[in-house]
Amino acid sequence: MKTKNHTLSCYQYCNRVYDLIQKLEQIEDKRVHPSVKLPTVILVNLFSLMSGLHNFKTMEEAINDGDFDEFFENTNLPSADTISYALKHANLDDLRQIAVDTIQKARYNKSLNANTIDGLKVVAIDGSNVFSMESERLGKNAHKYEHNEGKSIKYHEKMIAASYVGEGFAPILKMERIEAGEGELTAAKKLVRSLNRDHHQYCDVIVVDSLYINAPFINTCIRNNKDVVVRVKQENNLIKDAEGLTKNRKPDHIYEGINPGDEERTTGTFYDLKIWDEENFNWSDVDKPLRVLKVEERKKVVNKDREIVKEETTTHYFATTMEKIQLKALTAWKIAHRRWDEENSVFHWLKTHWNFDHVFSSDPHVIQAMYYVYLIAYNLFHLYIYRNLRTFDFKKDTKKIFLRRFYRGIIRLNEPLYYPGASSG
Repeated sequence: MKTKNHTLSCYQYCNRVYDLIQKLEQIEDKRVHPSVKLPTVILVNLFSLMSGLHNFKTMEEAINDGDFDEFFENTNLPSADTISYALKHANLDDLRQIAVDTIQKARYNKSLNANTIDGLKVVAIDGSNVFSMESERLGKNAHKYEHNEGKSIKYHEKMIAASYVGEGFAPILKMERIEAGEGELTAAKKLVRSLNRDHHQYCDVIVVDSLYINAPFINTCIRNNKDVVVRVKQENNLIKDAEGLTKNRKPDHIYEGINPGDEERTTGTFYDLKIWDEENFNWSDVDKPLRVLKVEERKKVVNKDREIVKEETTTHYFATTMEKIQLKALTAWKIAHRRWDEENSVFHWLKTHWNFDHVFSSDPHVIQAMYYVYLIAYNLFHLYIYRNLRTFDFKKDTKKIFLRRFYRGIIRLNEPLYYPGASSG
């Protein structure tokens, strides 16, 4: 792995398995006689993101320094302004389709089979504040918020995403803008319908945070043949009803030393659980009865000498559309717990390591195009590492080292990888 050129290897893998170049060359470009072709712009973006170059200006500087000279042959390369202008005129449906095709091919190749929780395919949906600006350039295209009692105004760019939750890496299925004036729940319902359209039978369960304990959202999932696990907060009347049924009785399940992941270990964080489990809650206008789980969770941090060095006890509530016969109580807890582990959060990883919260543009078309580029790059980057490299051990190696390895691979290429008319092999 130390001497391998990972840029070359990843490029060949992306073309051999996912037909990357062929698909890039099919994206509609609405510019007239562009001097820099759109596939070149997208390739610069994709491999820059994989290499730690995470804004248009940095990409331009790398091009000016000759870092991409060996990647492309006889090809005009873009400036920062050209990258933005090209993305503004790229067909978003074509970009979205590449993202869809990548996941579908990975599923067809059974590359995602191990990504389960107790055998269930789980998808998490969540919204995120991507970046904020005080500039009015975002204007009507962003979410406007007043701060300091109306003395200052900020414009926020928000998005909604769906990603797998389970062992290994978490492939992203969708990343879409939440349009100005649109709420997160409305965007999430649209997302569920589009997931069903693009990724039929993509999962068994959708897991969401407490914002989504909402009858219209849950019904949207049910009507798209998906079950739900959702966190419930104290103010919800479901908890009051559940407390009435569980008060002064023993828990239905008791577990000790539970690890929410599947790996075996003797140190780290473990949980002792008491779970009360009740069914047949007719709540709000939800199409089917809900099941509510009350979980008393004792969190323990254990050192190498098997000593408890820290512990705390909290109580959580979860609702699900799945009956006891369909979903074990412990599995429901695992699904919910893995969803809220920030260390495994796609948003957290993208913002921390790929500068996802950078302001690339104030143009909504460019922003959405970059969401698709990020989605494609993220999935191909992780598929290459986790599914193509036989020697990669995610328990020992870190994904961050591949940012450096990809960048080093770009500048050390001894043959061009792309030029107009080249084959994709």
